[in-house]
This record gives sequence, C-alpha cells and structure tokens, in this order.
Amino acid sequence: MEHWALPLFLCLQALGLGVGSSSPDLDPSGRNICRSSSHPPVFTCCPGWKQEGQECTAALCTGADACREGEVCVRPGVCRCRPGFFGANCIARCPDQYWGPDCKESCACHPNGKCDPANGECRCHPGWWGPLCQSVCPCGPRGRCDPLTGVCHCEPGWWAPDCRRQCPCNLSGSRCDPVTGRCLCHRGWWGRRCSSLCSCHGSPCAQETGRCECRAGQWGAACQASCQCLHGTCAPQDGRCTCHAGYQGNSCKDPCPAGKYGLQCMQSCGHCQDRKACFPVDGSCPACAPGWNGTHCKQPCPPGHHGENCALLCPPGCRRGESCHPETGECRSCKAGLTGARCELSCPEGLFGDGCRFACPDCFNGSCDPASGACVCQAGFWGTSCNWTCPEGSHGPNCSEPCQCGGHLCHPVTGDCQWRKENQAALLAGILTPLILLVLLCMCCCCCCCSESTPMDARSAAAEGDPISRLLGLLKVLGSIPVSVASFIEPPKHLEEPT
Repeated sequence: MEHWALPLFLCLQALGLGVGSSSPDLDPSGRNICRSSSHPPVFTCCPGWKQEGQECTAALCTGADACREGEVCVRPGVCRCRPGFFGANCIARCPDQYWGPDCKESCACHPNGKCDPANGECRCHPGWWGPLCQSVCPCGPRGRCDPLTGVCHCEPGWWAPDCRRQCPCNLSGSRCDPVTGRCLCHRGWWGRRCSSLCSCHGSPCAQETGRCECRAGQWGAACQASCQCLHGTCAPQDGRCTCHAGYQGNSCKDPCPAGKYGLQCMQSCGHCQDRKACFPVDGSCPACAPGWNGTHCKQPCPPGHHGENCALLCPPGCRRGESCHPETGECRSCKAGLTGARCELSCPEGLFGDGCRFACPDCFNGSCDPASGACVCQAGFWGTSCNWTCPEGSHGPNCSEPCQCGGHLCHPVTGDCQWRKENQAALLAGILTPLILLVLLCMCCCCCCCSESTPMDARSAAAEGDPISRLLGLLKVLGSIPVSVASFIEPPKHLEEPT
C-alpha cells in the first residue's frame, strides 16, 4: 500500500484530478502547502493532504488506500491503528512505554508516568512531577504534589511547604492557612484557635477580641437590638438613624418637604415647571420652567435664548451683546431708535437715540431717523433741516433720484417730466401753424368758387379796400364763416418777427 500510493497521487495532481485544494486562507509557509508556477502563484494543499485551518495537516487515504475500521490515515495512502492501539485487528492497547498510531512512539515519561495515547503528553504517577515526571514530590503523606510545579497541596488540618505540620486550629470552626499555619475562623467563631463562639445574635465578631460586628439592621454591644430606620441605616453603637437621600426624621420615614431634596433634605429644588416639587432623592425635575434648563433646572438659558427649554431666540431689537430676560424674553436694553418691552417699537415722534431720550432737530419737510436723529426728507426736499427744494435734475426723498427726462426738468416729488414755457409755445406753434394754413387754403378755395355767383355790386365793393376787408366782405356775403376767424388766424406773439 505504501509503495505505489504516492506516485498515484502525483499522477492525479499532474492530470488536474488531484485532491489538493486551493484556498486564500492558506499560510504559504505552512505544512504540506504547494506553490504553483503561474503568475501570480496559487497556493494549494500538496497531493494527499487536506486543509485544516491555515495548513494542510490532514492526510488522505482514499479509494483502494482507504483505511479499515479502527485505522487512521497517518500519511497520504498510509493507514495505521488509531492512537493507543496496535495489532492485526488494532484492538490491543499500547503498553505504558508506548503511544501513538500502532504504538510506534516511545513514551519518555516511563516508568514514573504514562503518555497520552494520542499526543504523548505525560501523566505522572503519584509522588512524581515535571514535564517528563522526572522529579520526586517533596510532600509528606498529608500532601498532594502538583504534577507541573511540584507545589504541595495539603489536606485540611495540615500545613508547611511539605504538608508535614499539623494545624493547631479548631477544625470545626476554622481552616488552617497552608503556608503560615494561621487559623482562619469561620463566621460565628473567634479566638487564636477559633475555639470560641461569638455571642452577637447571629452577627459576626472580631477574631482576635470577639467584639461584635453587627449586621445591617442590628445594633448594641451584642447586636441585640433591631434598627428602626425605615429608609436609612442605624449606627451599631447607639442605633441612631442616618437617612437615605430624600427622607428625614428620627426613623427616616418622612419624605423631604416640597422644594427640598437630598441627604438630610438640605438641598433646594431648582425651577421646575409650574412650580412642581422636584424628586426628593436626586432633585431632578420632570420639566423646567421657562428660562431654565439642566437636570435640576438650575442653569439659566444661555445668552441669546429664552423660554421653555431655552428654545426661543431673544428679540432682534435687543442691544447687541446683552441677553434678554430668560423667562419672558424682554430686552434689558434696546438698540438705538427702538423701545418697548421686546424692543419692537420705534421711538415716538420727535425722539431718537438710546432709550429715545433725545429730541429730534427741526425737520420742516420730513422726519428724523429714530436711531441717528438725522432728518429724512420728504420727496422733493433736501438739506439738513429738509427746507430746500430739489435742485434741477433730481427728485424724490432727499432729492436722491436723478430725473429721467433727457436733460429737461422733472417734478421734484413724482419725477414726472415738465417742459419749459418757451418749449411749450414752440410746440403749440408747430402744431397750430399747419392747421391754420390748411384752413386758409380751404377758405381761398371757397372764395374762388363763390365769386362767379356774387352780384356785381358786391364784387366792386369787395374789390375796394385792403385784402382783409375784401375777404371779410366776401365772408359776410357768403354768411357761412364767422367774423371771429380773423382773430383766430392771428399768429402767436412769440412767433412774430421783430419790427
């Protein structure tokens, strides 16, 4: 079985049918790990081995090389009896001087110990200790030797490094220190040898003096009295109560009065919501009153905040750098020009500055700024006292807006464009002159048409005199044009030529 198994595994590996496994968890420097020639290299278990942890330490015996019942695979394709057994049927146990599969390994512990059949670890016989059970234990007959360190573990009532000295203690009421031999009394015993019972009504006593050490709830020289402290502890000497936090009185049964908490009710509650009492033990509040925060509601709101849970911001009109009232939000002092509890109002008319304490100057056509006191002029006026009208080319409050009239004047209040009188007359003349000429042309046409039907005496009369008289006479004859037209066609004075 051993002669042809390994070549078979090598052939299977070369054909890609090997049992080696590839895993990223393998330690490249571990046992039975093979490296491929590819790039990057791949690490796998060598043929005949299976991965255990980060190494390949489990041998494989498969197929025709499979192990029989009672055998284990020790190398690829090699089976032996399981550790601790040998023989043809693997049923005989190893002698004490051997161990391992088929009992092939010699036991280094023999004859002072026995090897573990699987790993060869030594198990020393009584009286021996050491890694190979090579050392004799120093313990007497009343001690047991530690197989690794050689330290003696004494039986009750014995002490000393070799457990050869007997304890002087009363073993029913104590135990003996195995190193020093000192008696360590059990509860309820006292004395050097722990031979005396405590008389303390169930409480322990000092080992050296027998003085009672009362348990909680007892007091007196012999712990004979019971404490009467409902929510506290009593002094073991006189039974006087020391109350727990939140309680007071001789018997510690009275809770702290409203507004107090803590030990002996000496602490005062903070600002709890709706003036409710705080918890008498630790002083915590269910909720804080407006303007306060913290577990005990003793911390005022940080600067700039107020109200319930300090969630509201102080009014913007408060003076910079000063906090408002933490409960109401009222400002301690306002910015210049503002007044009111929350600095939400402007100074009354005629006043300005910090606290609205200063009288405004005379602003004839405007009002003064409530913060600085400077005049803010109405539209159309400017100047320190708002007593000057806007200069040409400007309009609006404080005459701060330029006119948009192409170089012409505008209304000082509204900014509407205004034309000069000369420009108005020229514009009127430019509009009326063509109309007048058109009317004269129409009249001349009418005169020409009517002259053929006019009586001779009228024509002669019309022919006499100046042209205007002839025209008026003609109009009278026609009876269709009023005399007032003569005055209508008179040209404007500013268009007359100079004489």
